[in-house]
Formats: sequence, C-alpha cells, structure tokens
Amino acid sequence: MNQQSFYGGFAVERLRDPAFWQQLAPELHVGDADFWQAQTALELDETQLATLNERTIREGYFQTDPVDWQLPIARMGALIHTLRQMQIPPVLGFVYDEFWLVYVKMRPLLARILGDDYVTLPNMWAWHIDPAQNEHGWKPHRDRGRISLFEDGRPRILNIWLPLSDATPLNGCMYLVPADRDPTYNTPDEMSMQYQLNDIRALPAPAGSMLGWNQAVLHWGSHSAPRNVPPRISIGAEFQRSDTEAFSQPWLNPTAMPTFADRLLIIAAQFQRYRHHHPDDAGLAWLADNLAP
Repeated sequence: MNQQSFYGGFAVERLRDPAFWQQLAPELHVGDADFWQAQTALELDETQLATLNERTIREGYFQTDPVDWQLPIARMGALIHTLRQMQIPPVLGFVYDEFWLVYVKMRPLLARILGDDYVTLPNMWAWHIDPAQNEHGWKPHRDRGRISLFEDGRPRILNIWLPLSDATPLNGCMYLVPADRDPTYNTPDEMSMQYQLNDIRALPAPAGSMLGWNQAVLHWGSHSAPRNVPPRISIGAEFQRSDTEAFSQPWLNPTAMPTFADRLLIIAAQFQRYRHHHPDDAGLAWLADNLAP
C-alpha cells in the first residue's frame, strides 16, 4: 500500500479533517455539543431493567426488540455501507456523535447491570458483513473468559452489540451458547468445548434492537449465505464496572462527548487491537500508526 495514501486513494489527512466527515454525511453530527446535550436516555421501565439484568446473569446475555432511539439508525447503517464502498474501515463511523450516543442512551440499562459508576472502555468496532462477498463475522471465541465474572455470575465487563441493519441467519447474525447450557462456562476448563449442538442459540436481530453479553460467553458471527440479501451492519463497544481492576485503559466517561482528536486516537487503537480478527488486511497496522493526528 502506498504509504502516502489510504485505501481507495484517500490521503490520510482527509480522514483527520472533520469537514470531510461532515460533507460525507451532513445528516449526522461531528462534535455538536448542543445536539449531544439534547439527547435523552432510553425509556426502560423497572420490569424491563430487572428482566434484562437477570437474564444477563443466568444466561450470560440479553436481547431486546427494537427500541425508540430517536436517532437515525438507518442513516447510520447507510453510512457504514458508504464507508465500505469507499474502502474506508467501518469503525471510522465512530467519528460521528450518533455512534457514541446510542451507548449514552443505554445508561439506565448499563447502570443496572454494571453499577451506577460503570465506565466505557476504549474498545469498539463496526462490521459490514456482505453475503455477496461470502463474508462472515468473527469466529467462535470467548473474550476474556471467566476472569471477567464475579463468583455469582455477575459480569465485571459487558459487550454491547447493536445491529444497524436487520441481522439474519442468511447475512451472518450472532450465535452463542447460553451460559446455562454451556458445561464449561465459568470453569477452569472453559476452553474445552463440550456443549450440545442443539443448545447453540441463533440471535437474529432487527435493526435498532439491543444485544449484550458478558466476556465469558462463547459467541460468534455466522457465515453469510451467497444469496441476494442485504449486508449485516452492526457496531459494538465494551463497558465495565469501576469497582474492579481495569480491563483496558484509559477509562472513558460514559456520558461525556469525546473530542474529534480523541475519537481518532481511539479508532486508531482499534486497528491494532482487533488485527488478529483480520489477518489478511495488512493495512490495519499502518492505520494504527498513521491515522491519529
């Protein structure tokens, strides 16, 4: 790859310019403090919060129907599709306020599961799984495993995965083995896979729904089918309790608006962090070193 340019001939300096991003998607926002402050949290009642928290402990994950984000979820998905067409890694969608605000709006649920003083970790990604290209999500894995759990099954850290387009078995939806169906879950033998195939659970998810799982659950993104179906577009981020040892640093305030420069620094770090999931993309290490100002 030309060290002076980016995929598709984009000079990396363009990606460092907020004006480039505002022109690319004028309906979205880049560092708009008034827009950020005007947002409100999701309206989740006590019964919903209690149910989702209990499921997270018992089964290791939760899933909801689409919620009223009051954000342009379809436009966010279209932006990721545009980035892919331009050969720009989808995780750069996180330059926009909306990609952070979906998580800010989840504060009532995250606080219920992780405690009021939870923090955002500088770990996030975006996916564009295209059936036309025979693509798939990340292979079966546990993240940090049982060290990420308390003895009673409560999570110290949580992954939140949000579909921006409908995720189906044909375009690579998520699959997992629920904690209460996994014999080696939260045991010293957790890397020994002894679950029954009929205990695998598919998680088709409409755009705008919410999924979350702890980092001991075995999960993966399935292989898409070579059919005429839309891509699976989604984003993910990590959050942890503040009363336990840091899993990643620096901790981020879950409601504060990061500056544009900080967003680029965080995004650049993702290229190195998740490079093992994309071993054939030699450009990720270069981006890790050259994207941030």
